[in-house]
Amino acid sequence: MGKCRYCGSSLYGPCSASPHGKHEHINNHSECEFCGSVLYGVCTYNPDKKHRHGHGEDQCIWCGSTAIGACVLSPHGKHER
Repeated sequence: MGKCRYCGSSLYGPCSASPHGKHEHINNHSECEFCGSVLYGVCTYNPDKKHRHGHGEDQCIWCGSTAIGACVLSPHGKHER
């Protein structure tokens, strides 16, 4: 389990030290930085409302794909590593 990059807490949810008001963990590529889930898609903890995984393994942080180009889960519409 990672810790919040703004306050060091291991909890998920509201964070008064964060600029967007949510804990944002420094996680590896296998977990969402906002809730710790291994899933992709809808995340109620992320201000963008989508799971965002940590960087690594050359995978998209929004969907886990190693492809380049369009990403339907990304708020920007493109895979992001």
